[in-house]
Amino acid sequence: MMPALPTRAVRTLAFRHVVYPAALAVTGQGATLRYLRRLRGAEHDPPARVRERQRRRLLRLVARSRSGSEYYGEVLPALEPDTPLTDALARIPVLERRTLQESGARLRVTSFRGRVATKTTGGSTGAPVRVVKNADAVARERAASWLGYGWFGIRPGDRSVRFWGGATTASRRLSAVAADGAMNRTTFAAFAFDESDLALYWERCLAIRPRWIYGYVSMIEEFARFLAARGCDGSRLGLAAVVTTAEALTEVQRGLISDVFGAPVQDEYGCGEVGPIAYECPQGSMHLMAENLIVEVVDDAGERMAPGGSGEILVTDLGNVAMPLIRYRIGDFGTVGMPCPCGRTLPVLQRVWGRAYDFVTDAGGRRYHGEFFMYLFEDLRRDGLAVDQFQVTQTPEGAIRIDVTGVASGRSERALDAIRNAAAARLPDVPIAARFVDEIEREASGKMRVIVNEAAGRTAAPVA
Repeated sequence: MMPALPTRAVRTLAFRHVVYPAALAVTGQGATLRYLRRLRGAEHDPPARVRERQRRRLLRLVARSRSGSEYYGEVLPALEPDTPLTDALARIPVLERRTLQESGARLRVTSFRGRVATKTTGGSTGAPVRVVKNADAVARERAASWLGYGWFGIRPGDRSVRFWGGATTASRRLSAVAADGAMNRTTFAAFAFDESDLALYWERCLAIRPRWIYGYVSMIEEFARFLAARGCDGSRLGLAAVVTTAEALTEVQRGLISDVFGAPVQDEYGCGEVGPIAYECPQGSMHLMAENLIVEVVDDAGERMAPGGSGEILVTDLGNVAMPLIRYRIGDFGTVGMPCPCGRTLPVLQRVWGRAYDFVTDAGGRRYHGEFFMYLFEDLRRDGLAVDQFQVTQTPEGAIRIDVTGVASGRSERALDAIRNAAAARLPDVPIAARFVDEIEREASGKMRVIVNEAAGRTAAPVA
């Protein structure tokens, strides 16, 4: 007879082979695991073969977008079937975030009739946008994530803990619970927490024994500092890896997290509009998800940079045929990397900079992550108050000032009152002020910080 498997192993296998695939099928993303197998078989392909696949998919996307999208019908050129990839990209205009905000409906392919998901994101720019994505494109995103996680021994169904934002409506909370259940995952809120919460998180981790931890860099850093100060041995969890995302990861943060948990740290780089862009391999290189995306690093004149060159990042999502994002300016800056000794031939992004959040703190010492305000403004948008851009500053005295460049309904004291009231309802012990400004100043890198915490004296963290 075969020896009985431990209960935890049985649970993992059940999620890997039954629960998770079933959930994917229900959401129209049943191709995820098939795409994952395909990605695993292609990650060592010759670069020329990868570029040829990109070229063919780009030409198909352009042709479909020209005929089905009002916006792209006006701006995209007609491309011959043998047009080289670099020539095709050079002839396509850049898609600005402002265009996506103001003309999102015109980008949609009206003839698409398949299942779609709608995502609202603002990222680190403070400018909320809405993207419609076909289910197959989401399946490709998920496959790319599992490919990257797999480089550190993480597989679908492995128990995980996620430090993430909390849902703000009943329907979203229900959806989040369902997603956690399907993925064998427990989510810890990163919006508001104090030391008692962190202590509870540690107790839950000991009980859950996750295979991996995922979440915001700054939140995982706070958790690691808490464990170190309390003398808790994070290596007791036996983690395969800690995956950090959403913010710039410094080498100091990496060292702290790795030391506390006794596990490698894998950095994930992505954008809400297009999904995962790059994953770190065990050799430390950020490999681009070239089967799903075309990523360009260009200078001020729009010329593509060679390895070692730095510039602005443009992304083309090859999978989203419902609302194509072609040569989309995501607002980040990066450096082109050299081929990696790990043997994977996926292109390398050497570094990305300009993405860092602070926390704000209320009178009781509870800390609120920058994504907290993204959800606050998303709730306001659903109530009819859509802002252009915003920035939240906490003064040395602890007061919070919210700067807004404008709202769709026009500048009015009533709009500012609504913003103040919404923030005050969530932060009742903090003085809140709101004002209109003509412009929100950017960092030297070109990025715009959502949170500026003058009280903590923190600055945007550079990427080493």
